[in-house]
Amino acid sequence: MHKTTIEQITCDQITSPLKRPFITAMHQVNENRAIRVRIALANGLVGVGTATPNEKVTGETLTTLKQVMTDIFTPALLHQDVADWENLLTRVRTVIVNNTPAKAGFEIALYDLRRQLFGVSLTELLGGRPQPVQTDYTISIRPIPDMIAEARELIKQGFTALKLKLGTRPFKEDIQMVARISATVGPDIRLRLDINQAWTVKQTLQAIQVWYAAGLPIDFIEQPVDRLSIAGMQAITAQSLIPIMADESVFSAHDALQVIHHQACDIVNIKLMKSGGLSEAEKINTICETAGIPCMLGCMSESEISIAAAAAFVAAHRNVHFADLDSVFMGAQLPDPHYLTLHQDQLWPAGVRHD
Repeated sequence: MHKTTIEQITCDQITSPLKRPFITAMHQVNENRAIRVRIALANGLVGVGTATPNEKVTGETLTTLKQVMTDIFTPALLHQDVADWENLLTRVRTVIVNNTPAKAGFEIALYDLRRQLFGVSLTELLGGRPQPVQTDYTISIRPIPDMIAEARELIKQGFTALKLKLGTRPFKEDIQMVARISATVGPDIRLRLDINQAWTVKQTLQAIQVWYAAGLPIDFIEQPVDRLSIAGMQAITAQSLIPIMADESVFSAHDALQVIHHQACDIVNIKLMKSGGLSEAEKINTICETAGIPCMLGCMSESEISIAAAAAFVAAHRNVHFADLDSVFMGAQLPDPHYLTLHQDQLWPAGVRHD
C-alpha cells in the first residue's frame, strides 16, 4: 500500500450552541452543527473537514448528511491515493449529484492532507500568504430595539461592518430599520443588507431609492429576490445605484457564468457548503475575476474547521473583497486555536504569526 493511500475514514456529529438564536427570513438556527470527517492515510497523516447542513438552502439535515457521507462517500474514497489528486477530486464531485455540503466536508479534509504533505498552511497551498481576515458580523432578525442594541455592542467589540437580515417584518419597517441602525452606529460603519429572497423587484428598487437618497453607507444588497429569478436579479442590477450580490442564485461555476452572462449581479457570494468545496470555489472566483466581478466568502452556521478553510481561501485570493465568516463569533464557546483564533473583527487561520 502506498504511503498516501486513504486507509480509514470516520464521520461523527459535532454541535456547538450559539449565544442567541440566529434568525433570517428563511429559518432559525440555535447552534452551529456539522458532520466532521477524518481521513487517515497509510503514513499516519489525518485530514479533518466538516460539512454543515442547511435544509432551506442545500436541502440536508444532519441525519441525511451523515448517512450520505458514510454510505456513499466513504466507500468511494477508501483505498484511493491522495497523490492522484485530480482524479480524487473528480470522484468526490461525481459520486453523487447535489449534496454539496458533504462534498465540501470531504474536500476540506483532503486539502488538509495535501497541505500537510507539502508542509505548508492551507493559505499557502492555495497560493497566498498567511494573514488575518476581516469579517463583518450579521445581526439576525429580532425586534428593532434589540438589533440596535446589538449593533452598538458589536461596534464596541471592534467590528467595522455589519450585515443586517431583512425580509420578515413589514416592508416599510425594514427600510426604516436600516436607517435607524446606520444613525446609531455612524457613517463610518459599513452596512451589508441580506434579503434572503424575500422581496419583489419593485420592493427592492423602492428601498434602494430611499437608502441611496439618504446616503447610507451600504456595501451591497444580497439576494433580494427568488434565486431562480435571474430576470428579476438582472432588472434590479441594471437599475440599482447600490451593488447587488447573488447568493442563492450561485451554487456552481455554471451558475456564475449564467448570472454574469445575464448581468444579474455586481458581486457573487461564494460559500463552500454551496459550491461543494474549495475546488469549485476556485472555479467560481476565477470566472468572476475574469469578468470583473468581485466575490465574498460567506458561510452557513458552521464549525471553526470549515470557517478556517474559508478564511484561508479569502487570504489567498485578491478578488475576494468581502468576508462574512461570522458564525464562529456567534458561538457560545471560542473556536479551537488549532484551526483559528479571533481578535476583534479578525480571524487568524492556522499558520498566521501573532507578532
